[in-house]
Amino acid sequence: MASYRRRLEQDLDGWIGRGLVPAENRAAILESVGEARRLDAATSLAIIGALMAGVAVIAFVAANWGVIPRTARFGLILGAFLAAALSAARANARGRPIASHALLSVAALIFAAAIGLTGQIFDIAGDPQTALRGAGLAAALLALAGRSPWAGVVGLAMLAFGDFTGRSMFGGDKAWAGWLVAAAPMGVATALFWRSQALAHASGLAAILAVLTFDPLVRDHSETLFMASAGVLAVGAAVARWGRERFEGPAGVLYGWLAWGALLWFGVAGFDEDLRGVAHSIAWLALSGAAVGIGRHDRHAGVTAAGVVGLFAAGATLLFNLGVGLMTSAAVFAGSALIALAVAFALRRRRAA
Repeated sequence: MASYRRRLEQDLDGWIGRGLVPAENRAAILESVGEARRLDAATSLAIIGALMAGVAVIAFVAANWGVIPRTARFGLILGAFLAAALSAARANARGRPIASHALLSVAALIFAAAIGLTGQIFDIAGDPQTALRGAGLAAALLALAGRSPWAGVVGLAMLAFGDFTGRSMFGGDKAWAGWLVAAAPMGVATALFWRSQALAHASGLAAILAVLTFDPLVRDHSETLFMASAGVLAVGAAVARWGRERFEGPAGVLYGWLAWGALLWFGVAGFDEDLRGVAHSIAWLALSGAAVGIGRHDRHAGVTAAGVVGLFAAGATLLFNLGVGLMTSAAVFAGSALIALAVAFALRRRRAA
């Protein structure tokens, strides 16, 4: 809604300037559209305070671990979790969704700590990876129960920590793929359905990181994995771009992150013991240039930035593959920067004239 309102404000100004719409109708038209709620300073501080309170409970129990009786420890953890969860349900019933989301996030954090602390209370040996994944799953269930995207963000974070706990980045004996491979697409769908930009940010990052959880493929077939991942993320970016009119903010966020991921993994696919060659660098340059063009056309800063970064990285690999030294590379980039600045200055002067 917010992005549509901004476009409508710009269109109305143009229409009024051309005499197509009476100026006195502007306020009535914008009022009929409404405006998405924005967090004020007081609400933002209250949210931060609630999250810090949850962390404080965890820190208090951990700091006084040796002096608190075993039963009291368990009671404190359980009581704090139930208090946060019930308060979230009460806030939701009273029509206070922001408070409900914040409290459910606190409940998810307390539950995550409770898994490890309860194991210590009753001397239960456990696997840290399993504990983190269990906490992530519990946070996801809390998010679904309370329709809370913030708790969903906590769940994705816990699952990511679980996937990479004890994992060798480039080959190991862990599971073939992490839970993020399934959790990221589910987070994307939920972010779009709930119109949540926060969950869209977390899901976009999770989709990029999920590639690194394919342990055997990262070790043995890294080029194939990264190229396939770039293709999948590029398709996802195209779908998100197509869905911006319907889903607005969350689709725009995902469009940016998935474009970053597609260019990133395409570029990484060219690295092995040595760079793959000139052809890959040229292809990377072409795709990055296309991203810049599409990003400018769509007025999407994230996609444009991904293309610009890709141009610099691809240009550097191309010069490396051509055997150009560092000083020559620096001179090429400096010359390119001067040319770009000169063209930008000329275009700005022409526009001003």
